Amino acid sequence: MTKLIFVNENENIFEACIKQGFNLDITHLKFISNKANNNYIGYYQFLEGETYYKIYILPKTTPRVINDETNKRNFIDLLSKYYQLKNRYSSIKFEKRNRNIVDFSLESQKEQQRSDKLDDFIAYKYSDALQTVESFFKKHKNSLVKEKRYYSQNIRHQFDLKRNILEADKSKIHQRKKEPYLYSKLAIISVEVLHYFLKHKSRDREAKKLKNQIEAKYNLESYSFKPKEISSKKVLKLFKSSDEKELYLALLTLLGVESYFEDNSYKEMLKLHNQHAHFFRPEKLFEWKVYDYLLKSSEFSELYYEGLHNNETKKKFYLQSKEHKEEYSSNPDLIGKKDNELFVIDVKWKILDEPKEIDIQKLARDAKVRGLSKGILIYPKQSSTSKFKLNHLYTYGYDKSFSFELKVINQ
Repeated sequence: MTKLIFVNENENIFEACIKQGFNLDITHLKFISNKANNNYIGYYQFLEGETYYKIYILPKTTPRVINDETNKRNFIDLLSKYYQLKNRYSSIKFEKRNRNIVDFSLESQKEQQRSDKLDDFIAYKYSDALQTVESFFKKHKNSLVKEKRYYSQNIRHQFDLKRNILEADKSKIHQRKKEPYLYSKLAIISVEVLHYFLKHKSRDREAKKLKNQIEAKYNLESYSFKPKEISSKKVLKLFKSSDEKELYLALLTLLGVESYFEDNSYKEMLKLHNQHAHFFRPEKLFEWKVYDYLLKSSEFSELYYEGLHNNETKKKFYLQSKEHKEEYSSNPDLIGKKDNELFVIDVKWKILDEPKEIDIQKLARDAKVRGLSKGILIYPKQSSTSKFKLNHLYTYGYDKSFSFELKVINQ
């Protein structure tokens, strides 16, 4: 049996479940509640008793409705949009990458084949993790050297004096040689994770093939590992380079615990064998949507986005006195040029009722640091009670030198 539960971002999940007639294990609800209250959207699936629960966290801009199919369709549309934009702007880099996201690309040739089912997104996620593991071990050639003792009638390697003295058969010449062999603790860990994945998550043939390839390539003796140790300091310190950290995230994904990684819930992470989770922050998705929309609209002759054009959007400024000088940084989401005039643009993942003073002040500061006089605040939705006009110039009563517009983009 499968049951669907829909919760909005920032909504109290305990109350939402009670309203929808569900009484679930608090272990699951505490985790999902943390995500929802921290402005994540996504899904969480798990087995409890004989029932398979699928919990969807919808964005604040898409209130849940009575019809489950409509709720599910809205969520899948959002997830599809996320991956389309992620693929279109694959060069976007952020200083703090959201490690809860496994960013598998939906390549252009696969667009027409893509399904609209959530289970397929889970399959894509695991497929990407397996590709990451496979790619890593194709180029990973960590080796050790072991000493091999043997005898022959000819001297080819280091003479073993002690054994030759003790040897009664003088036709045997004892020798020692050093032989390199492939050995990797990362390979041992990966094989155990793949074993766990095959047992609890999927009977994927590619996963089984990959496990066999790694086992055949490496000497997997003399190091023991259990999947529950994946978050221990002893294991974490083995993953040092950027490639090794990507491997680590892929292994977390195969265990179904990548979404726990930022929550320090390590003690609980492997108690839920049948869970699948996938979360991301909607504000970044909205920034991409706004950038994509403005590019296509041709409203601006030039457009710079902080995720792509940091040199154009970032500017240093200073606060100083006679004795002290402190450096600060101004980095609005976008800077656009229209009719030979530059605008600073901030994208707000908020439902516009009235603009927050702190948002206006930041916009004004970012403009004045650059010697500009105009800015734009962009929102995904305006409340029905808002009295503010869109696409209309506003100024502070005490400072006429700076003006700003309010816009809504919900494409």
